[in-house]
This record gives sequence, structure tokens and C-alpha cells, in this order.
Amino acid sequence: MHYRLIADGGALLDEGEGTAEMAGGALVVTPESGPVLRVAPADVVEIGEPQPYVIGLALADGARLELSRLGVMRTQLLAEIGEARVADTEQVLLLDGVGTAEAFPGWADGSPAELRLYDDALVIVPDGGLAEKVPYAFIKSVSTDSTGYTIGIEVPGRPPIAVGRLARRTGEFLELLRARTSAAAGRTSHFLAALLPGLGPVALRSVAALLRDGLAAARTDLEAVEPTVFPALLDAACAPDRAAGARDLLARGQAFLGFKQTVSVQREGSGAAPWRDSARPPVLDHDGRAGYFAAGLPGMFAAGMTASLGFDGPFDAYGPPLAYGLLGTMGGFQNAYAGGPHLPRDVFPHERVTPAHTDYAALADPVDPAVLAFLLCLTPSGHLVYEVLNAADHATYVFTCRDTDQAAQLNRALDLLGFRVEGIHSDATSAASRYRKAAQRLPALRVLRERFVGRAIHTEGWSGQLRNLLG
Repeated sequence: MHYRLIADGGALLDEGEGTAEMAGGALVVTPESGPVLRVAPADVVEIGEPQPYVIGLALADGARLELSRLGVMRTQLLAEIGEARVADTEQVLLLDGVGTAEAFPGWADGSPAELRLYDDALVIVPDGGLAEKVPYAFIKSVSTDSTGYTIGIEVPGRPPIAVGRLARRTGEFLELLRARTSAAAGRTSHFLAALLPGLGPVALRSVAALLRDGLAAARTDLEAVEPTVFPALLDAACAPDRAAGARDLLARGQAFLGFKQTVSVQREGSGAAPWRDSARPPVLDHDGRAGYFAAGLPGMFAAGMTASLGFDGPFDAYGPPLAYGLLGTMGGFQNAYAGGPHLPRDVFPHERVTPAHTDYAALADPVDPAVLAFLLCLTPSGHLVYEVLNAADHATYVFTCRDTDQAAQLNRALDLLGFRVEGIHSDATSAASRYRKAAQRLPALRVLRERFVGRAIHTEGWSGQLRNLLG
């Protein structure tokens, strides 16, 4: 193998013979003599072919690496670099979504890219250029052109994303994107219905439209639907030790409430083909699909176990305990149904078969809730306060913010990070910082860091800390 390392500006740094391989999660170029070059996959910002049979890699620091004379190993190495780059880019830049992604090789906005569909978002990692995360809550519509092979994804604030060259998987991608976008909205509706059982369907539809996954809704807008909606949701979402702080924030300015699913609780099935008892009549679930479940509570449990995504299931029967379990603000689903049937063994007695199901124990975990509840407060002093209502050991974050448009921008930036806030306050200047690359290359994190004022830690002096931050 022959390599050439070219500096930003065109100067040749090194050239010679050696070996190239993926080792320890990185591309390692070992010259016949001289220092080894190790390239983390996330540091590859573009993969190209400057000349026939030459692999060209543009690196994040501006340098370029060319590999040639690879022989039969060229195709394999190129594939390994591309696969590792996608995974490492998502992790380093905090772009991965909830759950396990379904990957599609194709094109996005005129460039080759890998398109990854998570439970909550589409992530696009192009061969060249910045990766992008699009939460389903941001998507306004999905359509195709007259040929049916180019898919348009409309997202407010940017030109429509053009997805194509998916070959035989075009229909599969389109169907899955639409299904997961709809499912995300459906989970929100089911979840809110469990917390607001007294709300009618039309009002619930309006509330769900305001409280899309990860996006906060203004208190005034929620109370315009029904005056008791905001206080009911706040009471359900707020852990006892955060109630006083929430009341303090409500008195300081304009309030916004939001919910974000941060943990996937869907488990894949395993074993042989699902067992069915032909003596049991089929029961239709809420998607209209037929299943074979026992009558009564065990049957409802089984229907929920085979639902397609996290919050799906017969919420009319056991929704409130499950929803509160999701928030981690009460004992949750396990306590509510302690001693009940244990699936899949009781409903599916063939132990070699485990159907796809929802892990209810994970939903009810009070230490690590599956749904993050948060409050935003826009103060007259020109600040936005971000407060998590149902997670322990989470500080209160303060940002500069002049109006509701900037508040929405900061909310979207938090959502793009998956509400993982460590990179906002952590050092990003040192070579030892794990957030340095994300702070340099991820626009959402840059915005949050630029507007970050400080944190108020939940101790006895919390109110004083917050007062000092707000000025």
C-alpha cells in the first residue's frame, strides 16, 4: 500500500509504503519506517476517489490522506471505513437517536449518504459534509415526486431534504419513515391520554399537537385548550423534590412544558415462529392488525407486548400507572400490577419463543425514567431557564434568550442533542475533552454553549444560585 499525507494548504507531510487496516475502531496507517498515523473514523469528514483506485480521505483538521495500491483489499477497506465513520460520527457528535437504527444507503440532497431511521429521528451521515439529525417532531410532511423514486422531506427552517437512489429499498424506506413519524405522534397522544383521562378526544388532539416529542408548549397555549391541562400535566410530571423549584420558576416568567422519550423500551422477539392457539379468536389491536390473545387482562397485556413501538398498547386499561411509571414520579407499572401475569411465559407457554414486546420494567424505572419531563421559563431579564422535573441530580441550566423565537431555537438545539447536557457546561478546549469535536462541528451544541450562562445545583442554596445567574 502507498500513502500520501497532505497538510491543509497542500504541503506534502509524508509519503511512502506501508500497511493500512481498521484496528481498535480506527484507521491505522503503519509506514515501513516512521510514526504510525491513527485516524478516528469521526475525523473523516469526506470520503472520495481523487483518482481511479485511490481512496481519498478529507480529515477534520484540514489534512488529506490518500491510499493507493491496495489491490483486492481496497473495496473491503473502503466499506470498513464508511461503516465505522457513520457509527463514530453519531457517537462523537451526539447525533444518535433512541432505539436501534434501520440503515439505508442512498443519497440525500445530491450526495451519497447513509440514512438511519431511529425510533425518534432520522439521522443523515453523508460521505462528505456535516451529518444531520432530524427528529420526527420537526418533519412537516413526506412526499414523493412523479417517478416515486425521489422522496421529499419537508422540515421548517430549511429547504426540503431530497432523498433518492435507494434502489429496491425506496418503498421500504418511505413506508418505515412514515410509520415511525406517525408512531412518534401516536405515542405522544397515548401518553398524554393516560395523564389526562378526563380530556375529550378533540382537546387531546390539540394538546398532542402542541406537545410533540421533545418540543415544549407554552403554558398559555395549553390552558387555551382547557384551563386545567397545564397544572394537571405539571403535577403529573413533577417529582416531589422539584415541586418547589417549579413553582418558583412559574412566578419568574413565561412557562413552557415539554416531554421527551429518551429510552427505547421495545425489545425484539427471538426464537422460532410465534406460537398461536387456533382455539383463541383473533383480537384487533389499535393499528387494526390481528393477533391471538386471551380475553381479559392477560390478553390486553399480550396485545401491548406485541405493539410496534414504545408507548403503544391498550392504555385505556392500564395507561395512568404506566404513564406515571414512564415519568418515574411514582412506583409505576410494576407496583400497580404486582403479582400479575408474567409474560411471555404465561401467555406464550412455548419457552423457546419470545415475541417482540415492551419491557415494562424499564418503563417503570424511577431512577432512569423513559420520558424526560422539562420546564422552560423565559424571564423578563432576557434568560431562558431549563429545568428537568423528574430526574434526580440534574442541575438547572440558564441561557441568554431575548424572545420566544430564541427560546424555540434553544429548545430545538436541546432536542437535537437528545437533551444530553454534559457537553454544554463541560470543558471543550482541552485535547482531553470528549466534547471538543462536537463543540467544534455540531451547530446545535455551539449555540447552546455560546448562550450558556451557568448552572444552579439543587442544594439548599438553589434559589440564591438561580437569582445570581438571572442578575
